[in-house]
Amino acid sequence: MAAPDRLVSVIGLFTLERPVWGVDDAAEALDVSVSSVYRYFATLCEAGFLATETPGQYVLGPAFIQYDRQIRLTDPLLAAARPVMADLVTYAPDGSTAVLARVFEDKVICVHQVVGRGPQPQVSYARGRPMPLFRGATSKIILAHLPPRQLKRLYQRNAATIAETEMGRDLASFRETLASMRRAGVVVTRHEIDPDRVGIAAPVFSSDRRILGSLSVIVGEDDVDQRLARLQALTIGCAGDIETALAAISPKGNASGASEAV
Repeated sequence: MAAPDRLVSVIGLFTLERPVWGVDDAAEALDVSVSSVYRYFATLCEAGFLATETPGQYVLGPAFIQYDRQIRLTDPLLAAARPVMADLVTYAPDGSTAVLARVFEDKVICVHQVVGRGPQPQVSYARGRPMPLFRGATSKIILAHLPPRQLKRLYQRNAATIAETEMGRDLASFRETLASMRRAGVVVTRHEIDPDRVGIAAPVFSSDRRILGSLSVIVGEDDVDQRLARLQALTIGCAGDIETALAAISPKGNASGASEAV
Protein backbone atom coordinates (compact mmCIF):
# COMPACT_ATOMS: atom_id res chain seq x y z
CA MET A 1 0.00 0.00 0.00
CA ALA A 2 1.40 3.40 -1.01
CA ALA A 3 2.05 6.04 1.64
CA PRO A 4 -0.89 8.27 0.59
CA ASP A 5 -3.20 5.25 0.86
CA ARG A 6 -1.81 4.52 4.33
CA LEU A 7 -2.57 8.09 5.40
CA VAL A 8 -6.15 7.69 4.21
CA SER A 9 -6.36 4.39 6.08
CA VAL A 10 -5.16 6.09 9.28
CA ILE A 11 -7.88 8.73 9.02
CA GLY A 12 -10.42 5.99 8.35
CA LEU A 13 -9.69 4.47 11.76
CA PHE A 14 -11.37 7.41 13.52
CA THR A 15 -15.09 6.76 13.87
CA LEU A 16 -17.93 7.72 16.18
CA GLU A 17 -17.58 4.31 17.78
CA ARG A 18 -13.84 4.80 18.29
CA PRO A 19 -12.81 8.46 18.05
CA VAL A 20 -9.48 8.15 19.94
CA TRP A 21 -6.47 6.06 18.87
CA GLY A 22 -3.00 5.38 20.17
CA VAL A 23 -0.01 4.50 18.03
CA ASP A 24 0.26 0.86 19.16
CA ASP A 25 -3.41 0.10 18.52
CA ALA A 26 -3.33 1.85 15.15
CA ALA A 27 -0.25 -0.13 14.11
CA GLU A 28 -1.99 -3.37 15.00
CA ALA A 29 -5.19 -2.37 13.20
CA LEU A 30 -3.31 -1.38 10.05
CA ASP A 31 -0.79 -4.23 10.28
CA VAL A 32 2.20 -1.89 9.96
CA SER A 33 5.13 -1.08 12.22
CA VAL A 34 4.81 1.29 15.15
CA SER A 35 7.52 3.50 13.66
CA SER A 36 5.49 3.83 10.46
CA VAL A 37 2.39 4.87 12.38
CA TYR A 38 4.43 7.46 14.30
CA ARG A 39 5.44 8.97 10.95
CA TYR A 40 1.87 8.93 9.64
CA PHE A 41 0.51 10.48 12.81
CA ALA A 42 3.22 13.16 12.78
CA THR A 43 2.45 14.05 9.14
CA LEU A 44 -1.28 14.25 9.79
CA CYS A 45 -0.82 16.30 12.96
CA GLU A 46 1.40 18.77 11.12
CA ALA A 47 -1.31 19.21 8.49
CA GLY A 48 -4.03 19.59 11.12
CA PHE A 49 -5.89 16.38 10.28
CA LEU A 50 -5.04 14.82 13.65
CA ALA A 51 -4.49 16.38 17.06
CA THR A 52 -3.45 15.16 20.48
CA GLU A 53 -4.70 16.61 23.74
CA THR A 54 -3.62 13.70 25.93
CA PRO A 55 -0.11 12.32 25.40
CA GLY A 56 -0.21 9.31 23.09
CA GLN A 57 -3.92 9.70 22.30
CA TYR A 58 -4.97 11.13 18.94
CA VAL A 59 -8.26 12.54 17.65
CA LEU A 60 -9.37 14.16 14.40
CA GLY A 61 -7.92 17.64 14.01
CA PRO A 62 -9.14 21.16 13.18
CA ALA A 63 -8.37 20.91 9.45
CA PHE A 64 -11.65 19.07 8.99
CA ILE A 65 -13.55 22.02 10.47
CA GLN A 66 -11.85 24.39 8.06
CA TYR A 67 -12.66 22.22 5.05
CA ASP A 68 -16.23 21.65 6.19
CA ARG A 69 -16.77 25.42 6.25
CA GLN A 70 -15.19 25.71 2.81
CA ILE A 71 -17.56 23.06 1.45
CA ARG A 72 -20.55 24.83 2.95
CA LEU A 73 -19.52 28.11 1.32
CA THR A 74 -18.20 26.98 -2.06
CA ASP A 75 -19.69 23.61 -3.09
CA PRO A 76 -21.63 24.26 -6.33
CA LEU A 77 -24.19 21.56 -5.57
CA LEU A 78 -25.00 23.14 -2.21
CA ALA A 79 -25.18 26.60 -3.75
CA ALA A 80 -27.62 25.32 -6.37
CA ALA A 81 -29.72 23.31 -3.91
CA ARG A 82 -30.19 25.66 -0.94
CA PRO A 83 -32.81 28.03 -2.41
CA VAL A 84 -34.65 25.19 -4.13
CA MET A 85 -34.87 23.21 -0.89
CA ALA A 86 -36.09 26.29 0.99
CA ASP A 87 -38.92 26.59 -1.55
CA LEU A 88 -39.65 22.87 -1.46
CA VAL A 89 -40.50 22.81 2.24
CA THR A 90 -42.87 25.79 1.87
CA TYR A 91 -45.01 23.74 -0.53
CA ALA A 92 -44.75 20.52 1.48
CA PRO A 93 -46.99 19.76 4.47
CA ASP A 94 -46.12 21.25 7.84
CA GLY A 95 -43.54 19.17 9.65
CA SER A 96 -41.64 18.22 6.48
CA THR A 97 -37.89 18.10 5.98
CA ALA A 98 -35.96 18.42 2.71
CA VAL A 99 -32.74 16.44 2.42
CA LEU A 100 -29.89 16.60 -0.09
CA ALA A 101 -27.68 13.51 -0.08
CA ARG A 102 -24.68 12.08 -1.93
CA VAL A 103 -23.21 8.59 -2.17
CA PHE A 104 -20.19 7.94 0.06
CA GLU A 105 -18.44 4.57 -0.28
CA ASP A 106 -21.16 1.97 0.47
CA LYS A 107 -23.35 4.50 2.23
CA VAL A 108 -25.25 7.70 1.56
CA ILE A 109 -24.48 10.90 3.42
CA CYS A 110 -26.69 13.93 3.96
CA VAL A 111 -24.94 17.14 2.87
CA HIS A 112 -27.77 19.60 3.57
CA GLN A 113 -31.10 19.62 5.37
CA VAL A 114 -33.92 22.18 5.49
CA VAL A 115 -36.62 21.86 8.14
CA GLY A 116 -40.09 23.09 7.26
CA ARG A 117 -42.80 24.73 9.31
CA GLY A 118 -44.25 23.29 12.46
CA PRO A 119 -43.06 20.85 15.10
CA GLN A 120 -41.67 17.55 13.91
CA PRO A 121 -39.46 14.71 15.07
CA GLN A 122 -35.84 14.92 14.01
CA VAL A 123 -35.06 12.88 10.91
CA SER A 124 -32.13 10.49 10.82
CA TYR A 125 -30.64 12.05 7.67
CA ALA A 126 -28.56 14.68 9.49
CA ARG A 127 -25.67 16.45 7.78
CA GLY A 128 -22.53 14.32 7.86
CA ARG A 129 -24.22 11.18 9.14
CA PRO A 130 -23.63 8.11 6.92
CA MET A 131 -26.85 6.21 6.22
CA PRO A 132 -27.50 2.75 4.74
CA LEU A 133 -27.48 2.52 0.96
CA PHE A 134 -30.26 -0.08 0.77
CA ARG A 135 -32.94 1.52 2.95
CA GLY A 136 -34.95 4.69 2.55
CA ALA A 137 -36.00 6.63 -0.54
CA THR A 138 -33.14 9.09 -0.15
CA SER A 139 -30.63 6.27 -0.59
CA LYS A 140 -32.48 3.97 -2.98
CA ILE A 141 -32.93 6.53 -5.74
CA ILE A 142 -29.15 7.10 -5.75
CA LEU A 143 -28.51 3.36 -5.73
CA ALA A 144 -30.79 2.91 -8.73
CA HIS A 145 -28.64 5.19 -10.88
CA LEU A 146 -25.16 3.92 -10.02
CA PRO A 147 -23.11 2.44 -12.89
CA PRO A 148 -23.67 -1.28 -13.64
CA ARG A 149 -20.16 -2.35 -12.60
CA GLN A 150 -20.49 -0.56 -9.27
CA LEU A 151 -23.89 -2.15 -8.70
CA LYS A 152 -22.41 -5.59 -9.38
CA ARG A 153 -19.66 -4.99 -6.80
CA LEU A 154 -22.20 -3.71 -4.29
CA TYR A 155 -24.36 -6.77 -4.81
CA GLN A 156 -21.44 -9.14 -4.35
CA ARG A 157 -20.55 -7.48 -1.03
CA ASN A 158 -24.12 -7.03 0.23
CA ALA A 159 -26.21 -9.87 -1.20
CA ALA A 160 -27.65 -10.83 2.20
CA THR A 161 -28.67 -7.27 3.03
CA ILE A 162 -30.22 -6.78 -0.41
CA ALA A 163 -32.27 -9.94 0.02
CA GLU A 164 -33.31 -8.87 3.51
CA THR A 165 -34.56 -5.53 2.19
CA GLU A 166 -36.52 -7.32 -0.56
CA MET A 167 -34.60 -5.65 -3.37
CA GLY A 168 -33.63 -8.91 -5.07
CA ARG A 169 -32.72 -12.54 -4.37
CA ASP A 170 -30.07 -12.53 -7.08
CA LEU A 171 -28.21 -10.01 -9.21
CA ALA A 172 -30.77 -10.14 -12.03
CA SER A 173 -33.74 -9.42 -9.76
CA PHE A 174 -31.76 -6.71 -7.96
CA ARG A 175 -31.09 -5.00 -11.28
CA GLU A 176 -34.75 -5.26 -12.26
CA THR A 177 -35.83 -3.65 -8.98
CA LEU A 178 -33.49 -0.75 -9.62
CA ALA A 179 -34.60 -0.47 -13.25
CA SER A 180 -38.21 -0.03 -12.11
CA MET A 181 -37.07 2.80 -9.82
CA ARG A 182 -35.26 4.47 -12.71
CA ARG A 183 -38.33 4.22 -14.91
CA ALA A 184 -40.51 5.77 -12.22
CA GLY A 185 -38.08 8.64 -11.67
CA VAL A 186 -38.97 8.77 -7.99
CA VAL A 187 -38.89 6.43 -4.99
CA VAL A 188 -41.35 6.43 -2.12
CA THR A 189 -40.69 4.50 1.11
CA ARG A 190 -42.70 4.32 4.31
CA HIS A 191 -41.02 4.25 7.74
CA GLU A 192 -37.93 2.41 6.47
CA ILE A 193 -35.69 4.85 8.34
CA ASP A 194 -37.83 6.78 10.82
CA PRO A 195 -41.15 5.58 12.27
CA ASP A 196 -44.31 7.24 10.94
CA ARG A 197 -42.33 9.07 8.24
CA VAL A 198 -42.52 8.76 4.48
CA GLY A 199 -39.61 9.55 2.18
CA ILE A 200 -40.10 10.79 -1.39
CA ALA A 201 -36.88 11.11 -3.38
CA ALA A 202 -35.76 12.06 -6.90
CA PRO A 203 -32.29 11.82 -8.46
CA VAL A 204 -30.02 14.81 -9.07
CA PHE A 205 -27.75 14.52 -12.12
CA SER A 206 -24.72 16.37 -13.44
CA SER A 207 -24.80 17.99 -16.88
CA ASP A 208 -23.42 14.76 -18.38
CA ARG A 209 -26.13 12.73 -16.58
CA ARG A 210 -23.94 11.21 -13.89
CA ILE A 211 -25.78 10.66 -10.64
CA LEU A 212 -24.69 13.28 -8.12
CA GLY A 213 -27.12 12.56 -5.33
CA SER A 214 -30.76 12.82 -4.39
CA LEU A 215 -33.31 15.35 -3.24
CA SER A 216 -35.95 14.06 -0.90
CA VAL A 217 -38.80 15.40 1.16
CA ILE A 218 -39.61 13.53 4.36
CA VAL A 219 -43.18 13.96 5.60
CA GLY A 220 -45.47 12.58 8.25
CA GLU A 221 -47.38 9.47 7.22
CA ASP A 222 -50.74 11.15 7.89
CA ASP A 223 -49.93 13.88 5.35
CA VAL A 224 -49.20 11.62 2.39
CA ASP A 225 -52.21 9.72 1.10
CA GLN A 226 -54.09 12.64 -0.45
CA ARG A 227 -50.97 14.47 -1.57
CA LEU A 228 -48.62 11.77 -2.79
CA ALA A 229 -48.89 12.46 -6.52
CA ARG A 230 -48.38 16.18 -5.93
CA LEU A 231 -45.40 15.60 -3.65
CA GLN A 232 -43.80 13.25 -6.15
CA ALA A 233 -44.16 15.78 -8.96
CA LEU A 234 -42.91 18.55 -6.68
CA THR A 235 -39.80 16.60 -5.69
CA ILE A 236 -38.97 15.65 -9.28
CA GLY A 237 -39.44 19.26 -10.39
CA CYS A 238 -37.23 20.62 -7.61
CA ALA A 239 -34.50 18.10 -8.43
CA GLY A 240 -34.61 19.39 -12.00
CA ASP A 241 -34.38 22.97 -10.72
CA ILE A 242 -31.21 22.06 -8.84
CA GLU A 243 -29.72 20.59 -12.01
CA THR A 244 -30.58 23.75 -13.95
CA ALA A 245 -29.08 26.00 -11.28
CA LEU A 246 -25.98 23.82 -11.05
CA ALA A 247 -25.42 24.01 -14.80
CA ALA A 248 -25.50 27.81 -14.57
CA ILE A 249 -22.77 27.93 -11.92
CA SER A 250 -19.30 28.38 -13.38
CA PRO A 251 -16.82 25.76 -12.11
CA LYS A 252 -14.39 28.63 -11.70
CA GLY A 253 -16.80 30.61 -9.59
CA ASN A 254 -15.80 31.90 -6.17
CA ALA A 255 -17.58 32.12 -2.87
CA SER A 256 -18.95 35.61 -3.50
CA GLY A 257 -22.55 35.65 -2.43
CA ALA A 258 -22.05 32.59 -0.29
CA SER A 259 -23.68 32.86 3.09
CA GLU A 260 -22.45 31.71 6.44
CA ALA A 261 -25.98 30.59 7.20
CA VAL A 262 -26.30 26.83 6.92
